[in-house]
Amino acid sequence: MKLINGFRSFGFYFCFVILFSTTLTNSLFAGETVEILGGPEDVNLRLVALLNKLDPDFYADEKTQGFVYRYKNRWKNPYDFNIYVGKVGKTSPDSIIRIESPRRGQERMWKEIMEQELLQKPPHESAVPLSEKYHVVSQGLNLISPMASVGYNSWNSPLFSGRDTFVSMSIYLLCDLILAGGAYMYAQDKLHKKDIWDNLANSKGPGNVWESPNAVGVFAALAVSRAVRAFDAWEDTSAHNKTAQFGWSFKF
Repeated sequence: MKLINGFRSFGFYFCFVILFSTTLTNSLFAGETVEILGGPEDVNLRLVALLNKLDPDFYADEKTQGFVYRYKNRWKNPYDFNIYVGKVGKTSPDSIIRIESPRRGQERMWKEIMEQELLQKPPHESAVPLSEKYHVVSQGLNLISPMASVGYNSWNSPLFSGRDTFVSMSIYLLCDLILAGGAYMYAQDKLHKKDIWDNLANSKGPGNVWESPNAVGVFAALAVSRAVRAFDAWEDTSAHNKTAQFGWSFKF
């Protein structure tokens, strides 16, 4: 019994450590840069106008990591970014914008947007405009499986790279297996076991896990990953649709 309870506790914390530490890990080892002609002050004004255009829920961070300016999204902003503005070099007339995000796809998306908006660079010949996605579809698929919701939101969306999709789907699958699997083992262990007297009396067997009072624990375990994904799905759909309304084209 202690082993099963320990397994469930470990699974619960393990899943959430993976879900939230993956964000930090990805942001440490990724990033996109855009070089723009002009001083940091001028480039900063143009960048702020672009960020306000998409979503005004962001703020300037004083910890600029050696850059001149730094901007981060607020929690209500469906985008997830760290954007820096600085000089290419002391004698260079160019400025540099660095984009960091937990998702590789979103870093590339920001770079393509800035190239089209700030550099007036035409999109790649194979780039295509975005089609709208629907919250009801994303959330409905999430009730069936968080993996299905990730697949829907990542399809033809610049917010996801192939790696982002694989990692997200794998994490949600792992959480379902660990949490629901541990809850199922617990419920099964709690089923009544037939003893010799039950056999002699031809009593009914232990029954089905899904008919036991502890079956609610299995559904509660499945609800954990779906609750987390519900918020992510809202962000993914909102960010995709905000981006789609401006008519930019993206290469997939």
